[in-house]
This record gives sequence, C-alpha cells and structure tokens, in this order.
Amino acid sequence: MIKPVIIIGGGLAGLYSAYQLQLLNAPYLLLEAKSQLGGRIYSAQSPINSGVSFDLGPTWIFPHQPKIQALIKSLNLSLFEQYTKGDVLYQSPHSEQPQQIAGAGEMQLFRLKHGMNTLITALYEQLNPDFVLLNHNVTELKKSGDSWQITVNHLGNIKHFNTNKLMSAIPARMVTAHLTPEQWATPTLISRLNSVPTWMAGQAKFIATFEHAFWRDNNLSGQCFSRVGPMVEIHDASAEDDNYAALFGFIGVPYLSRSEVTKEQLIQACVQQLSYFYGQDAKKATGYFIKDWAEDELVANEDDRTQSSQHPEFNFSGLGEQLSNLNIHFVASEFAKQEAGYLEGAINAVDEAINSIISL
Repeated sequence: MIKPVIIIGGGLAGLYSAYQLQLLNAPYLLLEAKSQLGGRIYSAQSPINSGVSFDLGPTWIFPHQPKIQALIKSLNLSLFEQYTKGDVLYQSPHSEQPQQIAGAGEMQLFRLKHGMNTLITALYEQLNPDFVLLNHNVTELKKSGDSWQITVNHLGNIKHFNTNKLMSAIPARMVTAHLTPEQWATPTLISRLNSVPTWMAGQAKFIATFEHAFWRDNNLSGQCFSRVGPMVEIHDASAEDDNYAALFGFIGVPYLSRSEVTKEQLIQACVQQLSYFYGQDAKKATGYFIKDWAEDELVANEDDRTQSSQHPEFNFSGLGEQLSNLNIHFVASEFAKQEAGYLEGAINAVDEAINSIISL
C-alpha cells in the first residue's frame, strides 16, 4: 500500500498541493493546525451581509502572475481591477490638510470577486474532506530511515502519522518554530530557514466599511499615503458591483508600539486618520475590522515582529542532497524561486515540488 504524501499546512500552498496530487490520483493527507483553512488568506465576514467578506490578508494579484490567474479561471472564479480612478491624497508631518495629487497610481492590480477566501473555498471543494484534517497541530517531526514520524495534537489528543514523502506548506521560520528541525535538519539548513522572513508577518491591516463609496463622488481614488500614520497606505476595498463600500489600510506602526495600545485604541486612531483624509463621511462607517498578523504564532516569530519587512529569498545552494535524502519539499511561498512571498510564489513552489515527487 502506497503511503499518502503528508502535507503540513492548509493555506494556499497546502491546498494547492493536495489539489495537484488529487489530479494525479496520488494519495495525500493534509494536516492543518487551525480550525479553518486559508493560512494568511483570511477574510472577515460582514455582519450585515453573509455573502460579503473583507480581505485581511493578501488582496492583490498582479498582471505578470499567470499561474494564479490560470488557477482562478480554472475554478470558475473571477477577477476585477483594483479601483484607482481619481486623485491620491497625501499626509505629510505637521500638515493640517491632506495634499491632493491628480491621478492615482497607474499600476494595474486585480482582486478576486467576493474576496480571496473564495479561492480557498473553491480549492477545498475539489478535495476529499476525509483527507483534510483541521485542528491537527504538528508538534514533532522525526526521521527514521526512509520514514517520517509525525506527532500531532488534535484538540488535546495525541495522534501519530507516518509517510515517506512530506510537503511542508508553512513559512520557513514556522518550520523552525514548530516542526522540531533539530531532530532531522543540519545546522546549515536550520540557519537558512531562520534567515527567511515570513512575508507580511509583522504587518497589521485595517478595514472600514461604508454604505456608499463617497470618496469616488469627489473624484478620489481611495488611495492615500502617509508619513504620519498609523496607516501608511490606504486603498479602495469596495466590491466591483457596488454591493458594499470599503477602505483598507496597511498599519505602519511597528508591532512593539502597536502592542502597547488596545485594539480599540488602534481602531480609533485609524478612524481619526480616515477623517483627516475624508472628513465627517469617514466617521459614518458601518463596521471596522483589524488583523494583526504579528500576534499569530503560526505566522510570525519574534524576528518577524521586530525586524523591518523585506521580501523573502531562500538559499537552496548546497542543500539539494540533504533535502533529497530527507524527502521533504518546502512549498510555502517563501521558498519560491520566483515571486516569493506572493500568491504566485506559492503556486510556483508547489509546481516544482510536484514535478519532483512524481518523478521519484
């Protein structure tokens, strides 16, 4: 009997791995530590409309990223262009009013209709749910001969699995934090894993929802840039079909400073900044959402919380023989040789690993 390929992590990389293995009629088993799938793809549900969700993780897909676009199309999902029509607002230190700059950023960006979480749902619907296990937190990995011994905590109960082929679909630093690499990896590999930042792990994102995209009425794109904060960038996050209106912002305040205030205080500071840009209309929000990724222990470690954000790049040089002997494949986006950190990177990393697995 062929042992299933075990996939650790149920974000985009993990689900896409399972999807590709299923298309090849290869047995798989996916272990996800949390009670929900998606990893860093995370959407808050509207309290008013159950069919509406707001992206608190990745939002954009770029025109030069063909694989993620092809996957979305194959799953009968739709993209639409990020709204950028109108002027940009800029906040400089000590300025009483924002500066209005004609024309928004011209970079073309795409968003997924109904939110990025629909991609996770669509992938999961392709899979056999019996082979996707939630609340299965891997607490120990050991290598014994050709076999991986995997210890899992499932809601307080200890379970054991084993496989010959392992796919790790979690960020590099999460491998060192949770998968006991001191029991199976060389110091060089551990050092390389620790050196790779988890993309956006130290960030926080804020969303305010409204009944109407009032900024568009004033020829404003929804784009704002600030050297004051707490948000350093703000963008239109409204639905393509005007089903809802929203603005989202990247909070630029470092985690150590954010952690000194309450969530409510941070939300209030963001609301105050929106009113600086947009006046009283900004105070008529129907809801607020905030997600601080630095607080998620399955996403960020202390280095991610304290170091400045930078794009990940994993150095595979000299590790080929070790990884081949271990029969472990790192498929999180951070390990991609192209587009690392992005959704496209996750697809790239998985595709390369799948090609290697089926050739063995």
